[in-house]
Amino acid sequence: MTRLRASALLGLVAAGALVAGAAPAAAEDVATYDARGGADEAGGDARTRALDAAFASAVTEAVAELAGAAARARQADIEREILRRARRFVASFQVKGQTSVGGRLELEVAVRVDRDKLRARLTELGVATRATPPPAPPVAAGKAKAALLLRVVGAGPTYATFGAAASLDTPGLHVVAAALDRAGFAVVPPPGAGPAPGDGGALPVDDDGARALAGSVKAQVAVVVGIRVGALGPVRGVPIAAAPSEAHLRVIDVATGAVLAQATIGAGAWGRGERVPLAAVDAAAAAISAAAWPEAGAPPARTPTVEGPAVTARQGVTVRIRGARAWPAAAALKAQLAGAPGVERVLYAGVGAEQVALAVIGSTASRIAGVVRTVPGVDARVAVDGGAVEVLLGGAR
Repeated sequence: MTRLRASALLGLVAAGALVAGAAPAAAEDVATYDARGGADEAGGDARTRALDAAFASAVTEAVAELAGAAARARQADIEREILRRARRFVASFQVKGQTSVGGRLELEVAVRVDRDKLRARLTELGVATRATPPPAPPVAAGKAKAALLLRVVGAGPTYATFGAAASLDTPGLHVVAAALDRAGFAVVPPPGAGPAPGDGGALPVDDDGARALAGSVKAQVAVVVGIRVGALGPVRGVPIAAAPSEAHLRVIDVATGAVLAQATIGAGAWGRGERVPLAAVDAAAAAISAAAWPEAGAPPARTPTVEGPAVTARQGVTVRIRGARAWPAAAALKAQLAGAPGVERVLYAGVGAEQVALAVIGSTASRIAGVVRTVPGVDARVAVDGGAVEVLLGGAR
């Protein structure tokens, strides 16, 4: 039998009407999966073979949800004992569509999988299964739903909030989710089925894939974030270590495909101990969140409290904003500087502990300092030091 690999873009759907004569399922944990199956009509009994392919596809997706990465070590056993006998785990099904093109029959099938029976067989094969997830919290009325598709590379194993290896312990998740909440979005869990995202590329999924994943959980917005942490290394002249990080973000409207926001920013963390790379993830998550939704502010990153080296832009004039309210002040300064005479671009250049750096291209440090001093609502001491503009907010050292 030809097995169709379950697509990460297929999500849970409401159970449809049962096929006439099918026995009702007695198990409590029965879930419905949309699946496709095909077979050559010339081979005889094409419908049965197409259904078998659809059943295998649905059961593959159920295995991914129940076992995740634990299924990989017993892939051959699962293929032989479960996928080739997928009908045993089907409680009922409904054929929702049928086409015949070029001598090939294609079926669209809503397959109700008996997950209790499947979980028991996985356990017999020595495959650990996940606990049944708690129901999703209710979404506040009037809030747009956002699916957060986050991947973190370089802070230990590759983490992601979606796919077969989805984890609620993904570093940076709480930072971006909190920023989304403050920006007026309701975060809904993305699909936990399908292959885990790879390590390559700045973002874990392209726009089309993000829209499909977010649409499968009925989200209006897909928030795609990729965070990569560099190697941990010593800081010259200081008894601490530092880890750089970089974050990329795209916010996509699911219905239209329009890109609502996008940003790339560098960050990092320093201190003592093995948690520095994780702190670098949080710093990048806070930075990219504030760049996308500056009006929402950003929670303080869980960075070590040791004062670290100053952040310097790679191009243009560096404007360093220091203090506990660095992010709101940086957003105000960025908006004001973008309209100043001669300024070509203003970019976020990086973050540190209570520190945000801007890169201002097309002007001089003295002129930039003059503009900064006139920004309303920013209580700060402004000075030019070594070609950079230092903005010390009230209470900053």
